[in-house]
Amino acid sequence: MTLPVGAVLAAARQAWAQAVGGWLPRIETIASLAETHSWARATPTLDASGQEVFGAVLSLDAIEDRLQAARSLGRQAWARQWLARDRRGYEFALDQVVDSAHAWVRALQATPPPDRPLRLDSWRGALQLHMGQGPGGRERLLLAWALEWAAASAECGLAMDAVYAERPSAWLAVSVGSTVLPGSEGALMLAAQRVAGAAGVPLRWWAAEVGAAQTEAEPVCMTVSACADMLDEARQAAARVLVCASERQEGAAPIGVLALDRGVVRHVRALLEGSGLSVADETGWLLSTTRAAAACTRLLAASNPRATTDELLDWLKSGWVRAHDPTDLFAPDEHLATGMLERWCRRQGLIAAWSILTEREAGEAGEPGEEGVGGQFAHRRMPDEAQVLSAWAGQVVRPLQALWTASRPTLQQWLQALRASLLQSGAHDALQADPAGALLWETLRMDAMADDEPGIARKLGPSGLPESHRITRMDGASFQRWLSDVLEAVTYRPQAESARPDVLITTLARAALRPFHAVVMPGADEKQFGALSTQQGWLGVRLREAMGLVTPALARQAQWEAFVLVATRPSLHALHRVAQGSEPLDASAWLDRWVASGGGRLQQGEDPRPWRTSDASPMRPPSPVLGHQGIGLPAQLSATQHEVLRQCPYRFFAQVILRLQAQDELEEGLARSDQGSWLHETLRRFHEQRDQRLALAGAQADIELWLSCARSAARDMGLLSDGMRPHFRPHEMALPDLARSYVNWLGKHEQEGWLMQSCEVERERRIDFDEGQADMSLRLVGQLDRIDVRRAVPAEGGQSKAETLVLDYKTGNATVLRQKTKSGAEDTQLAFYVALSEGHAEGDVQAAYVHIDARKVETLRHADIQDSAAQLISQLRSDWVRMHQGSPLLALGDGAACEHCAMRGLCRKGHWHAHQAGSGEAS
Repeated sequence: MTLPVGAVLAAARQAWAQAVGGWLPRIETIASLAETHSWARATPTLDASGQEVFGAVLSLDAIEDRLQAARSLGRQAWARQWLARDRRGYEFALDQVVDSAHAWVRALQATPPPDRPLRLDSWRGALQLHMGQGPGGRERLLLAWALEWAAASAECGLAMDAVYAERPSAWLAVSVGSTVLPGSEGALMLAAQRVAGAAGVPLRWWAAEVGAAQTEAEPVCMTVSACADMLDEARQAAARVLVCASERQEGAAPIGVLALDRGVVRHVRALLEGSGLSVADETGWLLSTTRAAAACTRLLAASNPRATTDELLDWLKSGWVRAHDPTDLFAPDEHLATGMLERWCRRQGLIAAWSILTEREAGEAGEPGEEGVGGQFAHRRMPDEAQVLSAWAGQVVRPLQALWTASRPTLQQWLQALRASLLQSGAHDALQADPAGALLWETLRMDAMADDEPGIARKLGPSGLPESHRITRMDGASFQRWLSDVLEAVTYRPQAESARPDVLITTLARAALRPFHAVVMPGADEKQFGALSTQQGWLGVRLREAMGLVTPALARQAQWEAFVLVATRPSLHALHRVAQGSEPLDASAWLDRWVASGGGRLQQGEDPRPWRTSDASPMRPPSPVLGHQGIGLPAQLSATQHEVLRQCPYRFFAQVILRLQAQDELEEGLARSDQGSWLHETLRRFHEQRDQRLALAGAQADIELWLSCARSAARDMGLLSDGMRPHFRPHEMALPDLARSYVNWLGKHEQEGWLMQSCEVERERRIDFDEGQADMSLRLVGQLDRIDVRRAVPAEGGQSKAETLVLDYKTGNATVLRQKTKSGAEDTQLAFYVALSEGHAEGDVQAAYVHIDARKVETLRHADIQDSAAQLISQLRSDWVRMHQGSPLLALGDGAACEHCAMRGLCRKGHWHAHQAGSGEAS
């Protein structure tokens, strides 16, 4: 007796024993029957001419056959030219060739060997008739080549040919419905049965269908639940499974969950974990989505000499990195070392992963306090743990990195290097301990390349490594695509938690003949369930019909017959969502068709989730108070920190007092902070070297000096390196205009009598508090970009008086700066710098922004700067006293201050209760 799927073998044997008893016939599937003859099947080979044209017979392994097709077609000059011109189109064509050849081979397997030549001739005629002449000549040629490949493979013998030699005393066959898909195991079963029948073997074929007695019985009631979206559908389905499980008796048939929509079913499985029910999943998921696959793909991406720092960190943080040597600095806690390396890379803005060692050496070139490039980079020294980790990572990926730069190594060399890197990274033991990792190791045939490492079992298959692995050559990008295709082609199916699970997740075809206590069908909407699929690929619908292959209509009819059988279960529950994004969705039309055909009746399902009522708890704005948990005010305050305090006290509490900072992203390009640091360094060098000249120079000499300083600063800061040069290039092109504009402004500025006194000056000022507040202390600190002085012309009989001008360099929008200087006390930055300057008490200090742009450099003075500085000190002293006394730090930010605030996720301003947010309590 042969059955359509192996999942019903145990149930069939048990049913026979209960109904008949005594002697038990041999009950198999076609696949298991063919497996018993595999020992007698010789390895198929091609003759010399066939080997030259096709490389090898079809193995029905998509990845292996794709390699064979690429190697065979790659011998043609036109194919190599196509590959060089359009890689994506060429790879798509390879996929179509392999898919078409597989469809033909599967159909030939279900054709007795004597009938195959005639069928192949009919296919050749159909291919010529339906594709004909005109456009698509390349597709016709490739399809004809694929058809001859399938024919040559069939002539060498197919895996199922031994089944046709079976001559049992009687042959009983069972199929799901009367529709048998060409090329399926059911088609092969019926073909083998016909061959045996021609030899005189008694035959019987049962097409499992709903009988008349079941139709006349009390109709089955199916509940149909409409859900809001995919997540709501998954939650209702999981709740329905739990309700059915509570009604199920111990030892009864499991609850079936049909995977009509795989995305919803994965949510259902995740929701059922931890519920106490044992779940078996026969559908599984792609191996590429597992953590084990990420261990390989992230390692390979990180090994690229052009890998980004994020790709390196993704691999190091994947959880598969384990050091073999316990004496390594990062071995006790590799997460700590990875965090140190990440923070260091983000501070330095390193985009390219393998420039880390170069930058580290640059940071160690000089000692703190030394002049020149070494002194410039001395503060960039990498922590010891991060140094060990980066050096170890470089050693691990070295086998793979050598192949990235080699001249098209073979696939075998790539796999050997990947295996060596996985072993050296310590991922081997973790992969072997993980079921998905063990499947990955077996899929990539890693043990076939073992070099007898100690402690590692060598498990060579009967054929070892495929010949295609030894002769196929790939560059790094091609190997990445090949590895991705392999992982996408393999399905990982976890082992069942018990022999008799409570919940079984399966497909519609595998569920047709199996007993279930209840069936839950999420995804029963018009797009997922019963819809006519569109035929993809070069084998169109008409060509498939002419060749007798599987068509969308035939596949849909087989699915309907399987659904009718599943729908005979006593408890049925269908769920569908009412919309997919903005597109409305209805329930599948098959549900109404099932009712019309006499299958049963539909009933609106209720949400099985229990309702729980709770009182509303409005979220109030946070109002922390200092003094709790030993939190106090900082001892010093910068201009930036004071600006944060003015914008939002809560933001000041989070960023300044608690020192919470958002982790910067490693973005490719030149950050605004890098541009500002380079400009400040350029101006510092320019003025220092200009003041050291013994004689006055003209404007042209100043421009040349400015350009020299700009380029030397960019070089020392790494902006002219290979990774940063393309992003700095636009600024580099504007250097002559920028130098000319600045020198012209400087000339006019000096004609007004101003001379630079100092630049990049660090200042501080201690704030005095009233008596009784002696325990309070505060220092204002800051770095002034530049201080200029001039000697004012004295009046008659008066004395000359020195004036001081505090300048702050700015780039960006000049209009915004003008508005800031006109806002008076609202602009706190210049007022803060004036408060730090000597002579501010006498009113001899002025302040201005210097807006620097390639088109124009201009001075934007701050009016009434003395009053603004006095108000700033007074208000700051008052705020400091209030916070010290326990005044709450409310989240008072608004407008632009909140729009881009990194602390918005902490204060949760968008979730406050409207009344509380607008009341006096929160203001």
